[in-house]
Amino acid sequence: MDDAPRYSLVPSPEGALFAQRFEIEKQIGSGGMSFVYAAFDRERSERVALKVLRLPEKKRELGLERFRRETETLRRLVHPGVVAIYDCGVEAEITPWISMELLEGETLREKVERVGSLELDRLVAIVETASEALHLAHTKGVVHRDLKPDNLFLPRDPSGSRVKIIDFGLSLSADAKKLTQTGSVVGTPRYMAPEQIMSAHSTDPRVDVYSLGVIAYEALAGKSPFAASDHGQLLGAIIQGRIEPLEAIRPDLPKDIVRVIERATAPDPSDRYESPIAFAAALKKAAEGRPVTYREIRRPDRSSRPSYPSSPGTLPAPRVESGGVGLSPIGWALLVVGLAAAGAGITYLALHAL
Repeated sequence: MDDAPRYSLVPSPEGALFAQRFEIEKQIGSGGMSFVYAAFDRERSERVALKVLRLPEKKRELGLERFRRETETLRRLVHPGVVAIYDCGVEAEITPWISMELLEGETLREKVERVGSLELDRLVAIVETASEALHLAHTKGVVHRDLKPDNLFLPRDPSGSRVKIIDFGLSLSADAKKLTQTGSVVGTPRYMAPEQIMSAHSTDPRVDVYSLGVIAYEALAGKSPFAASDHGQLLGAIIQGRIEPLEAIRPDLPKDIVRVIERATAPDPSDRYESPIAFAAALKKAAEGRPVTYREIRRPDRSSRPSYPSSPGTLPAPRVESGGVGLSPIGWALLVVGLAAAGAGITYLALHAL
């Protein structure tokens, strides 16, 4: 009989000593299978953020591989726009942990929920810094694939322009595809590009452009660009490119800003900006009132669809590896459903919580 623990161990908050060096102060976050604590590191003699993974026994091997990938990724990404990693290890051979810089502030999601929507110049600064960090990642062959407001942290800063990407846990490089199970879809549905939903192994940097575009829309509008009452409708809207017009929500925005975001969120990747840097540059130019070229703001044709598989039989029945907002990480299944829209048969993935 296997007497291995069913789950890796996580520290109890407030006063616990973890890995013989971290004095746990309090839990400051959680998501999927990870917990984040504010802790005092006795070896560094400073406060840190301690990320600990709670891995079910059946997922431990894959979880440890992902942990190693994330730490390797973070070590390669030294940039003011990426959270700094200090150390990492595996406690008792079953509990991975990473110590990082402890940030004071709030996530972009918390900020938007608190104030309703961002000022244009603040958004431009956030997108610019995030795009530079993503550019560094892309030059090293790493695509984030799970950009969302929860992963963009706004440190306390009088200028209000600082932002740090705090999680590269679902990043994927061309040589790391084998770590993603066949037929799995990884990411947070609301911010996933259509091709990311349809292919688990998408490493095209333009999936990050799409996610950053959705984030920019939400930050300015104070709401999601997709009108959907359930997850099936959400994924249908994403794949069909059905986005509520931003100008209807924010008629005060310059028209070029709206066009730039429309292009960033085009359902066909060939219609998007080729990189986050290009998106940020066009957004900044439009915000400053400088002339924006037709190429920079050409409107994507949302009436045509990318060539995705047209029948359920052409796709495996995939499953989500990482929980989206408000979902258990193992409580998702993806059902391939045929959708007839405007007389044209297309395929979309409907999420079903088990």
